[in-house]
Amino acid sequence: MSTRNAGETGNGLTRVAGVKEKGELKTARIPIRIVPQAPQRKPEWIRVKAGNDSGRFGEIKRMLREQKLHTVCEEAACPNIGECFGRGTATFMILGDICTRRCPFCDVGHGKPLPPAADEPA
Repeated sequence: MSTRNAGETGNGLTRVAGVKEKGELKTARIPIRIVPQAPQRKPEWIRVKAGNDSGRFGEIKRMLREQKLHTVCEEAACPNIGECFGRGTATFMILGDICTRRCPFCDVGHGKPLPPAADEPA
């Protein structure tokens, strides 16, 4: 059985009914203290290398531009584009750069696409 009085928090702070605790008062009763530390560096394996125009990345990008293809990677501003293009892979969009779906997790532009170009293969 506790020997504390009603409303006493154990650290000298008294709780008052109907009063909102904010900021330091809100967390003062928590026995764990957070000690600020300098941020730790992430390990090298977790770092994603950005693509550059030389090597496989540049080759894939040039090929897509020459063929006038749009990729989900570029349209959605995917942070892993360097990894995929660097391996020689890309997910491209058919019939333009507008998507008819509205996926909430994706940043590809949504809308009603234009009709296919006259020279589009059937």
